[in-house]
Amino acid sequence: MDIGPLLFRLLPVLTALAVASIVEALVPLRNQSRHVNGRLTTNLWLLAITLALGILLNFILAFGAAFFAESGVGLLEVLGVDGAAAFVLGLLALDGASYLVHRLMHQMPILWRVHLVHHIDASVDATTAFRQHPIEGLLRFGFIAAAAWSLGAPPAAIAVYRLLGALNSVLEHANIRVPRWLDRIAVLVWVTPDMHKVHHSRERIETDSNYANLFSFFDRLCGTFTPSARGPLVRYGINGHDSPEQQSISAVLRLPFRGLDFPAPAVAAIADAAGESNDRRGQARNFDNVGSRSSRTAGGRHG
Repeated sequence: MDIGPLLFRLLPVLTALAVASIVEALVPLRNQSRHVNGRLTTNLWLLAITLALGILLNFILAFGAAFFAESGVGLLEVLGVDGAAAFVLGLLALDGASYLVHRLMHQMPILWRVHLVHHIDASVDATTAFRQHPIEGLLRFGFIAAAAWSLGAPPAAIAVYRLLGALNSVLEHANIRVPRWLDRIAVLVWVTPDMHKVHHSRERIETDSNYANLFSFFDRLCGTFTPSARGPLVRYGINGHDSPEQQSISAVLRLPFRGLDFPAPAVAAIADAAGESNDRRGQARNFDNVGSRSSRTAGGRHG
């Protein structure tokens, strides 16, 4: 299998990063330092590691998809589902797998240690999109591959999903201001920047919400949705992990193997948080009415 197309698919991702960085400078959501505590250097290192690992994993994923497509043993093939229906079902299944592994990384202590690398960034921007430990990349790949191969998802659906996931990750982490009216419409179906910013909050009930990757309705259906109106107002990061020593590349790569003072929540706590989703919706109506004055105030905060 030719690795050339896999390398070529990096071009849209790198282009999106470049464009997002320019937009962040022109119309930022917040006035925040990109270099605080050395986080930008760490993010760029992790960007290189994540993209390099992604090339290898995408090659394996594409090879497996081609094999199962030719063998005809996938669930979609067995059920006689093909064409556009197979493409759509493939996208939904892959996004569902992404939601599941993301939620598990918040509920299981051993996985939270890995995912914490992503959450301790106190100045969320486009570079945060690929700030993840290599183990997290392997975990996400495992769940997506299991869904893709067991279904026999069309290779085109897998390629489109991986590309959309990478591009939307850049968008949802970018430090850009989205008009509230546009967010209100888009968030009905899609994961918007404001919706995902809530997930980077220091408040536990907000951190443990909004897990979806592309389609926001996974959070709505599973009771883990927090209204996106909170996005511009949250404080980023995790308490106790802000010092320069904890933000270096060597420190974040060692982080999954060290004891933590911010353990993953018990399953019961997750259930309680899900039960408060109605309260979040009520709070969102208040935040939607805050107006531009509060938005400007939030814009001056550092995470």
